[in-house]
Amino acid sequence: MASTERPRRADARRNRDLLVEVARRHVRRHGITTSLEAVARDAGVGPGTLYRHFPDRESLLAEILRRESDDLAAARERAARTIDVAERLDTWLGEVERHIAAYRGLSGLLVGSLGDTAPTPLGLACQEMIAMTEEFLAAARRAGVARPGVTARDLVGCAAMVAWLGSLGPGGTRQADGARDILRHGYRAAP
Repeated sequence: MASTERPRRADARRNRDLLVEVARRHVRRHGITTSLEAVARDAGVGPGTLYRHFPDRESLLAEILRRESDDLAAARERAARTIDVAERLDTWLGEVERHIAAYRGLSGLLVGSLGDTAPTPLGLACQEMIAMTEEFLAAARRAGVARPGVTARDLVGCAAMVAWLGSLGPGGTRQADGARDILRHGYRAAP
């Protein structure tokens, strides 16, 4: 079936790309509640142009995550090089946690979108992360080191929660370390 969407003009593509790059910097610096008007201003376009490309904040955040797929693929390759299969899953979950933590405030929004039954732009953007997690989880199950009832979606949600704890400062870092330890021992099968 042929796509009915018209190709974008070159200037519209440039504006969209610039908006995503500027938004990425803003979200890393100021968090997900950054001013969208400031993003538009710093990109040199009006708010109407931003909203024409991204009707809401979640759509913009989803596009930022989608564009980071190369970074996520590189993280996947690093984790896959780990020799021990149980450690591969641990390494991958650490990569997912760092990926989510790079954007202040994203973890809470991400956890909320994981439970949605209807697909949202952010939920759809997370599907690749969940699919990659499933690969590591399936290998851990085959090796007998992961419980059968654990899902990749649950593990991504846990990584997002640990990322959120780590964002709370020194006390949160200690809590994140404790939660990560509980998570690690919670998904491993008893020897």
